[in-house]
Amino acid sequence: MGADHTPLVLWPVTDTDPDTTDAALVSDLRRATGRFPRDSRLAALIRDLSAGNERFAELWATGEVTANREVRKTVDHPSVGPVTVDCDVLTDGDTELKIVIMTATPGSEYETKLQLTTAVGPPAGTRN
Repeated sequence: MGADHTPLVLWPVTDTDPDTTDAALVSDLRRATGRFPRDSRLAALIRDLSAGNERFAELWATGEVTANREVRKTVDHPSVGPVTVDCDVLTDGDTELKIVIMTATPGSEYETKLQLTTAVGPPAGTRN
């Protein structure tokens, strides 16, 4: 829940290639631990994930370090239905701020649906 107790909008998202996405996210997290080696909350998160998630532990053990730059996902929007988007991740290396830009294939039904999501907005009683 948000600070104002309004439910967050959480729409189902499906990764087109979940194995690649999982590996990229874990690798990106490993990169963060290299940048912030004394961050106790980050270290605790890694311990908890490693102990409680076998898939995470396997991926963590590979030692791969990369940045999560792009992925394709399908968002199941409650008003317009499934929208397949390409997510490009831009990162400010100094602050670790990440901006995700979602685009759809030009001229596709997904491009139309993505444009519609801005017009219809979130369902009543939710917030972005």
